[in-house]
Amino acid sequence: MADDSQLREKTKKLGAWFLGPKAENAEIEERLISFILQDYFHWRRNYYPSDEIVIPQSLRRELVDWNDDLAQKIAEMLAGLRKHFPFYSPRYMAHMMSDQTLPSVLGYFAGLLYNPNNVTPEASPVTEHWEFEVGADILEMVGYKAPGERSEFGWAHVTSGGTIANIEALWAARNCAYFPLSVHRVSREIGLEVEVMLADQTVCDLTQLDDSQVLGLAPGEIMHLLPRLVNAIRLRLDVPHDVAKAKTPELLAASGFSIPHSGTMSCFQKRPPAIFVSAARHYSIAKCADLLGLGRESIIAVDVDGLFRMCTRDLEDKIKIALKRGLLPLAVIPIAGTTEEGAVDPVHEILDLRRRFEEENRTSFWVHVDAAWAGYVRSLFQPSTAHSLTEHIDEVRSFVSRDVDLSDRAYSRTLRIQWGDQDVLSAFLAFSRTDSITVDPHKMGYVPYPCGLVAFRNDRVRQFLAEAAPYIASAAQPAESKVDHVPPTAIGPYILEGSKPGSAVASVWLSHRMIPLNRDGYGEIIRASLLAARELYERLVHWADWAKTNKVDAGFEFLPLTPEPPDTNVVCFVVREKGTTSLRKMNALNQWIYDKFTIESEHGPGDYSYSQPFFLSHTVIKYPAYSPRAVAGPLQRFEIDQTEYYEQGLFVLRATMMSPYIVLAEETGRKGRPYIAQFMERLAAKAHEALLAKQEDGDLGQEVGKQVHRSRSL
Repeated sequence: MADDSQLREKTKKLGAWFLGPKAENAEIEERLISFILQDYFHWRRNYYPSDEIVIPQSLRRELVDWNDDLAQKIAEMLAGLRKHFPFYSPRYMAHMMSDQTLPSVLGYFAGLLYNPNNVTPEASPVTEHWEFEVGADILEMVGYKAPGERSEFGWAHVTSGGTIANIEALWAARNCAYFPLSVHRVSREIGLEVEVMLADQTVCDLTQLDDSQVLGLAPGEIMHLLPRLVNAIRLRLDVPHDVAKAKTPELLAASGFSIPHSGTMSCFQKRPPAIFVSAARHYSIAKCADLLGLGRESIIAVDVDGLFRMCTRDLEDKIKIALKRGLLPLAVIPIAGTTEEGAVDPVHEILDLRRRFEEENRTSFWVHVDAAWAGYVRSLFQPSTAHSLTEHIDEVRSFVSRDVDLSDRAYSRTLRIQWGDQDVLSAFLAFSRTDSITVDPHKMGYVPYPCGLVAFRNDRVRQFLAEAAPYIASAAQPAESKVDHVPPTAIGPYILEGSKPGSAVASVWLSHRMIPLNRDGYGEIIRASLLAARELYERLVHWADWAKTNKVDAGFEFLPLTPEPPDTNVVCFVVREKGTTSLRKMNALNQWIYDKFTIESEHGPGDYSYSQPFFLSHTVIKYPAYSPRAVAGPLQRFEIDQTEYYEQGLFVLRATMMSPYIVLAEETGRKGRPYIAQFMERLAAKAHEALLAKQEDGDLGQEVGKQVHRSRSL
């Protein structure tokens, strides 16, 4: 049981926001689900109550056998679902899954009863409005501006997940980057004067530039080209504004450089695109390049540093090489929470690098943050009374901190743990200066699948995504005939997807209404998750001291993948036999241990999860995705020969500390040993068993090594 110094009053709120690992809030959830159902039944019965009953009791009696069959099938279905993994439990530390907030479950349940389709207001008169509200929530959380009494604001909407969000962001980036070519061609052909600001802030007439020079403009500048073009057409043809506006799409389509009309070939022949993303990228980026006609060869992998963050020096070198090859740097994609390591790329440094390229090379590029995993970490930064970066960082660090007692038997130690080094916090604070961001509410928003989201800093991006581009007046040119820049009234015309469930929107909408996106709301959930990861990291690091003090003669050691605590809530580590430097043997040992912390359901029906006390996942760090230079730190610390790394890859155990219940239990006085202490005991026991099995069987590496090889090939 935690002592009084570890108790925290505000943490208690978490106990109301979730069902609980033992369904402790079952009564309230059951009551509210019943309330939702009864209200829904009432809604049906009161629409034209004078209509005759279509399914009378006499008919229902004839169909009772079918109802019995349905009940039987549901019982069978539930029996199957009981083999599901216990994502809700604090004992589940495997994949990016956890419990869902109580409001999100209730919102989803209510929404699915009404089955709205959020592609159009005619099919979703209520939930589409909620989607605009959810979009505004996320815009404000990430540091963009939500629509309101302002001329410049962002645009955000719900998607089915991070893959669609990433595709849509790069779709916008592609169309935006090459849009100046079509404006340039139209302007030259009919003699227009269109003023443009180059990336280095030089102002000139667009027609004075050649085709190559019009590429590489800053995204914010390109956003204003369309209204300037419309106004130039109005002046040149001496026609009313509405006529010029209607004429513009026709002229752009005839230019031969409008990607929505003519495809990518003519544009890419001028300057082929290049996308820069780290080796830790999500596989959806390759899908994006494929689907958007960029080609997977357009993806240039940037090395990571010893903390698995994008190396900006390598990024700078590779952009320079791309420019020399005549490529167009289309986009740089920093990741906030890599899938494998939870690392956060230095967004702030990437934006500074963009500014240098703009000033020195007259070249800009789109910056899209893939924050599908860690986007909700931004809730920790709201609200803020800080007057400087240092003060803001200190605010967040102070909030995400606590004392952890590692004492056990003869070992005595209490640590003050705190999340967030300056680079990680600076990266999150720089979100507001990026062009687009992917955020997944169905990950660290703790809502049901499917629910992703894409957010754009500038709402004017819709002109590159719509079939009929909305006219947007430029506030920078007062002489233009103005049409108010207003938020959209429908979502369907500007998104990639067609039909999509309003129930997902209802889910995240209700969760946001009950748990605000600030430190008093979601920030508490994120805090609990980050601190759980920090606790696990510290227990791994201090385990050798614990063993020595308690005179435990262990033949193994725990080694975190990185020399510093994790950037978010993913902890990667290996178990190594003392005195062994063979990578093959270390991989075999970790594969053996991993097998004791999972249920291999993909290879058969699987066991019931009741038999599994803790769950872990794994990943394989391998070449060529991770170059030897990128993983030089772990190779050196683990004493791994580089040749072996080329051949074997590095099998790593991975714990995703997403559960809010670990810190909730410790900070509200739960009796019993902390969950992470129990996990460490189990981990050490399995490591010991593995070494015993090695002594009995001779070598774990023969059979298990084959499994590692199979993992590398997946």
